[in-house]
Amino acid sequence: MKNDEKDLFVKAGRLRSFGRTSSRLTTQDQEKLDNKLAPYRLNAEDAGKIKFENKLIVEIGMGNGACLANRAQNEPENQFIGCEVYKNGLNTLVNTLNQQNTQNFKICHDDARDLLENLPENSVDELIVLYPDPWPKNKQKKRRIVNEELLNLGDRILKDDGILFIATDIPDYMMWILREVYTHNTFFPTAISPEEWATAPTWWHSTKYEQKAIKQGRKPWYMTFKKNVDKSNTKCDPLV
Repeated sequence: MKNDEKDLFVKAGRLRSFGRTSSRLTTQDQEKLDNKLAPYRLNAEDAGKIKFENKLIVEIGMGNGACLANRAQNEPENQFIGCEVYKNGLNTLVNTLNQQNTQNFKICHDDARDLLENLPENSVDELIVLYPDPWPKNKQKKRRIVNEELLNLGDRILKDDGILFIATDIPDYMMWILREVYTHNTFFPTAISPEEWATAPTWWHSTKYEQKAIKQGRKPWYMTFKKNVDKSNTKCDPLV
């Protein structure tokens, strides 16, 4: 097997959508991380057992979770779940949550699609995907997380009129997202002009990744879609 095909699948029929899961951690560092994660840890298979009484916001592939952690601090009345497999990012996140004394945040360290499969139907108010790995090579694009599978899962877990929010700074990925969403015909844009996608939402907290991207000349796009309750009555038209 070629090196770029190694670990291509996370399980039968499911392509790996993420890159590395960690820089090297010693056994001691791993134990420390496990202990810090414990109060926040949510296993994907247990997600369906939790009763969510307040507004629930879920972010997948959250990196170090800076944006979601900031939002959780500012919205203590809501509940948040962040999903990430990169251990070094999680280490930064739990330090932030501990400093903030955050009580309304759960962390899932499993494949995001496993989490979405196990969450109760119609339980999520917002599903967020920030700067997903673009997998820029043509042979890699099939590994992009925004695809029919994700949209099917989003349709299942989001409440009626629930929000799907996606941010990217890669023009090719933006066009990819639009094609996937409009073809799926389950979500429609809340913006009435493309210019609105250049404006961050009111809850936005800019990350180090975004700031670096802007300095390098890449333009962020903030795309908000709403779940279409009556699928028989809508056919979305691209804004571009």
